[in-house]
This record gives sequence, C-alpha cells and structure tokens, in this order.
Amino acid sequence: MAVFFDQIIAFFTSLILVVTNFLGITNLTVTKKVDDFKVTTYVRGEYIQDEGALYPEDFDIVTDAILFEMASFNSKGEVIYDEVKLEKALGNLRKAIGTRDVNITLNLLGPWGITDSDVWEEQMEAQSNEHNKAFTSGVLEDNIIAVLEKYDFDGVHFDYEYPLSNNAWKHYNAFLVSLDKKLGDEYTLGVAGNYWNIKFNTAAVAAIDTFEIMLYDMVDTQGRHATYEDTVKAAATVGIYGMPLDKVNIGLPFYSRPTDMSTYWYGYNGCYEGIDENGWYHCDDINKDFWFNTPDVIENKTQYAIDNGFGGVMIWHYNCDLPSSHEDSLLRAIGTAVNDSY
Repeated sequence: MAVFFDQIIAFFTSLILVVTNFLGITNLTVTKKVDDFKVTTYVRGEYIQDEGALYPEDFDIVTDAILFEMASFNSKGEVIYDEVKLEKALGNLRKAIGTRDVNITLNLLGPWGITDSDVWEEQMEAQSNEHNKAFTSGVLEDNIIAVLEKYDFDGVHFDYEYPLSNNAWKHYNAFLVSLDKKLGDEYTLGVAGNYWNIKFNTAAVAAIDTFEIMLYDMVDTQGRHATYEDTVKAAATVGIYGMPLDKVNIGLPFYSRPTDMSTYWYGYNGCYEGIDENGWYHCDDINKDFWFNTPDVIENKTQYAIDNGFGGVMIWHYNCDLPSSHEDSLLRAIGTAVNDSY
C-alpha cells in the first residue's frame, strides 16, 4: 500500500512539473534534504588502470561511483570479468577515495543479440532474447552476489537500455524483483535507461534503489547537445511512468557529439580551451561542430535537480572532466550548486 501511495505522489509531482515547464516555470521548489542528494559518476575501468587518472579531491563531491565495463553476464547467467583489470581499477578507485564515504557499485552489461539484421528494432529484440535467457537461468542472481561479496561492492547497476517489447520488459521486471529479494538490505540495486523507454512495473519500481536517467545523446534544432531546456522537459516526465523522483538521478553529459550526431564522442577535458562563450567547439580535423554542457549549464541542471526533488545527478563519464580543483571543472560546478543549497 505504501508503494502505491509513493507512485501516486510521484505521478502528481511529475504532472505538476510538466505543467509548470509548459508554462515556462522551471524553478518549482520541492522539499528535499540536500544532504541526501547523490552525485553519481560512471568510472570506466579501462581508463583508471593508471591511478593517475583519478583525482582524490573529486571524491569530496562524488557520493557514488559506478565501476563500468569491468564485468558482464552471458545468456547462461554467468558473470564474466578479467580479475587483473577489475582488481586494478577497483584498487585505484579505492585509493583515490580514501576514507571518504563513497559507495562503489559494479555495473554489469548483458549479452549482445545474435542476428544478421540491419534493423535496429530487430537487433534490440535479439539482444533481449539473450538477456531473457540470463534472467530466467536461475543462477544469475547468485552469481552476481558472489562477485559483490568477493570484492566488497556496495551494490550492482544495470545498463540495459533497450528492452522494447512487452515480453522483454516482463522478464526484466521479474528479474529485478527476484534479484532485489536476494540482495536484501546489504546491497543496492540501480538501473539506467532512457526517459522515453520506461516500462517498470510497480514491483520493479519498489525493487530499484536508483534510476540513472540518460538525458543525453539528444540535440535540438540547432544541433545543441542535451540543453538545459530539453533536459528539464524530459526529466519532468519520469514520475508519470511511476518512478519516484527521489530515486531518479538526472544524467549530465561530460562529453559532446557533433551537430549531425555522427559517431564521434569528444570529452570536455580535451576541448574546454576551444569552447566559445556560447558553448560551441569546432574541430578542424573532422570539420564538425560540437555544443558542450559548460560549467554554467551543469550547475543550472544540478540546481534544477535539487529544487525539484530528484535524488541526484549522474555523470557520464568521470574521465571526460578536469580535476575538480580546476576552475573550469564540470564536477566543480556540481559541487557549487550542492554547497550553495545547504
């Protein structure tokens, strides 16, 4: 019953946000404890095999780190990882964190689909078929817990972006509920997804602790990547799908893609000196333009998340930024918004 009322509250909160955004009101204040606000970052394990890629001062701002691309699972429900690389990345991350109270969760990617089709929807359905095998294997839950216990992780995260069919969602939801029961109170369960593809049922919503909403890889009519305005419009719809806002972390891109959305991903830290006062960066090598989320945009998005009762913000990804001690750091901008809200 409590879960039902949480869903109702989330629905009406998001409905209010949608209406106020439509009317141009973007500073609706919702009561929230700022000290509960999460600053979650994906950390790519391949990028931190060298401890010099991590900056200890960053973890005065970061509250949660998701260790990415260090483990996966196959259709048999087996968890697969390279022990040497995983242990190196985790060791370097823990060294940078030191004694700070920062949660570390393990991200698990699932199997690719088996198909010769060039149709994206058919490729995603093939991927779901392999995921469904894992979800119904009866062993994936225990295999996950074994890895979490072995390396003393705080929880597990899933980036299963495109379950499209009702059948795929049925299996995904059932698995999340099953896994949550086995995780108990000892471990957290997080998922990532797109705002336009949310079909978690009531039981799955209750099982999920955090939802990382991926508000990037979208451009406006000018080719600007993940603007503040587009982010607010998309974020305001999440609760309508039944997800309580205090479980939702708004995704912030620390990278950009070209205006034509071709297959280039440029990190902010490699381009910041060439970004103009309007957020534009031109790459002569490929003759393409990129629009970046600059510190002011990131600070405004973070403030929006705080003011409107979201659980936090999520960064994709850590290794695209400057150290937070740098005046142009995006993480530093997040810290400014959080500190100014105390």
